[in-house]
Amino acid sequence: MPRIARVILLRLLGAKTLGRLDYILQRQPKDAFGGPFNGQSFRQRIYWEIMKRGNFMAIVETGTFRGTTTELFARAGLPVYSVEIDPREHGFASQRLFHLRDRVHLYNSNSPEFLQGLAANASFPRSNVFFYLDAHVQNAQVYHKAPLVEELEIIFPSWNDAVVMVDDFQVPGTSYGFDDWGPGRNLDLACLEPLKYLELSFFFPTLDFRSETGGKRGCVVICRNQRTIELLRNIRTLRQHQDT
Repeated sequence: MPRIARVILLRLLGAKTLGRLDYILQRQPKDAFGGPFNGQSFRQRIYWEIMKRGNFMAIVETGTFRGTTTELFARAGLPVYSVEIDPREHGFASQRLFHLRDRVHLYNSNSPEFLQGLAANASFPRSNVFFYLDAHVQNAQVYHKAPLVEELEIIFPSWNDAVVMVDDFQVPGTSYGFDDWGPGRNLDLACLEPLKYLELSFFFPTLDFRSETGGKRGCVVICRNQRTIELLRNIRTLRQHQDT
């Protein structure tokens, strides 16, 4: 389709409607990154082990994209809240997950505003919430710090017992892939230096990256209080990071 025709169609229908049509007409792949968690089977093991031990009341995701990992989250039987900044991708995910609308709540916004809204919502659980952060690309070129920092600045003061998994994060001493947006914006431990006052604890996958499947992207699991630290210490697929 010529570019001018695409622009006219976008204006007539709106990005969200086009996203729904993308799903219905199969114009975009459902699983662009190989499946949930970038098609990484060991990451899925980590997630399910956390779910079994955590007694969670809700799951929160930033970066819905096309709803692949969101769909996996819905299998836990918990309410899922997910945000996507791109209206067309939001439309795609909304159509894909329409049959789960009683359990999966989708939002079209940026992640900090979305998280602030949940923190201010008196009816939203104040404890036992699992967060999955994967909205790093949004405004990455204009952020002076990683968007992840702002997300964590909202999460931990609001949910002290939160367990947070971050996608695309550097695993120290390994060759797992991670997002690199330049100094201070890379997704690594250095970018989280401004959050030292929160006294966070970090856990990384125990598996060598060469044995992982799919995208072989790194991740970190973050918590704060002693209860959640002990929870993660008892998960064999994770190792606690020790400052040297």
